[in-house]
Amino acid sequence: MRNYFYIAWVTLLIVCFAPHLVAQERNRIAGTVINASTNSPIASASIFISGTSSGTVTNAAGQFTITNLPPKGSYDLVISSIGFNTIVYPFSTDSLPLTLRLLMTAKATELETVTVEPWDPNGWANWGRVFTESFIGTTAASGQCEIKNKSAVRFRYSRKTNTLIAVADEPLIIENRALGYVVRYQLEDFIYNMKERTLLYIGYTLFEDMSENRSRVPRRWLVNRKHAYNGSIMHFMRALYNNKVKEEGFDVQRMVKEPNLEKERVKKEYASLLRRNIAPGQQRMIMRPGSEVRIVSDSSAYYSSILRQDDFKDVVSPGLLTADSVMSQQDSSIILSFPNYLHITYKNGKEEQGYLDKYMERRKPWFPRSSLVLLQGNPVLVEASGTYFPPQELFSLGYWSWSEKIAHLLPVDYKPEELP
Repeated sequence: MRNYFYIAWVTLLIVCFAPHLVAQERNRIAGTVINASTNSPIASASIFISGTSSGTVTNAAGQFTITNLPPKGSYDLVISSIGFNTIVYPFSTDSLPLTLRLLMTAKATELETVTVEPWDPNGWANWGRVFTESFIGTTAASGQCEIKNKSAVRFRYSRKTNTLIAVADEPLIIENRALGYVVRYQLEDFIYNMKERTLLYIGYTLFEDMSENRSRVPRRWLVNRKHAYNGSIMHFMRALYNNKVKEEGFDVQRMVKEPNLEKERVKKEYASLLRRNIAPGQQRMIMRPGSEVRIVSDSSAYYSSILRQDDFKDVVSPGLLTADSVMSQQDSSIILSFPNYLHITYKNGKEEQGYLDKYMERRKPWFPRSSLVLLQGNPVLVEASGTYFPPQELFSLGYWSWSEKIAHLLPVDYKPEELP
């Protein structure tokens, strides 16, 4: 009788745990990383899912397994190793489990003699501050961020195009003591055109929570994470996905950019004055046939103020848009598409003082205002996590162009928590 109950109990355990084992087997990514030239395994290669805390390294046989996968959605599996070209493998959680054989190719050795602009031997001393402010940001949180391996960054500057290029020979280790994360950033591209004031950087991130116990994150980090999230692009995309932009504090309006006609007029007038050796602010006598003489005095301060304005003015439509007016459903994702620009105002927050200081605006903080534009006019795919594809298609202006830097970066599985 005792043996009977023992057998029944063991059988019951197998039945109870079988679904869990099956689910665990399905939610996994495994594989082997191979040197494409030698067909030998690559040990200690970094394997991670970009934007998450899910990652590992290959063993001596080049093998790896990841089981702590993020929520349902589409992601990039990133494979990197020093001396090899990075592999980015897009996948969907619907395609799990995955078993991969990944071939890595060696990076080509760059010859300085054939390079148009050489790498700056004093790169960090000359460009470290520009890089940090452009990459990490100038928000309040950025002051508590530190790149631990600065020597991995190399810089090249072109005087001809006034462009700064940066590359990293290994993943950047960024300690963010404001949000409580250590971020491994696989920097693929960094191009800053100082003349046009355009910045492009592309990379892949792996997050490590600095909390000793993730169930008891210090309050200061919870507060700072929520501050970084509120009003962010991630917050907006999630609100858009759930059709709750108004409830989440966002006002969305259509916007177009129209030529600044007054600036065009002043530029022509200014050029005319210079041709006649008349300085702005001097009195000019105008005589027209059949009319009386008029004395005109232009203000040089007015000329200067107009010439500092942008070539185009933002014209915002007064009506508010709903999420369903700019999106359409596609399976478990939504398609975001719109003409011209979207103007977004976040009504539940205020601009940081650093933003006003950056652009020398002498006023009180307002609601953060940003704009979005589809660079090629192609739609982007938005998922429940707030991620969107392809990311390089969507360009941000205004407040987001200042705030959406590494210092405010959050993992895609971040969830705002009620503060204790």
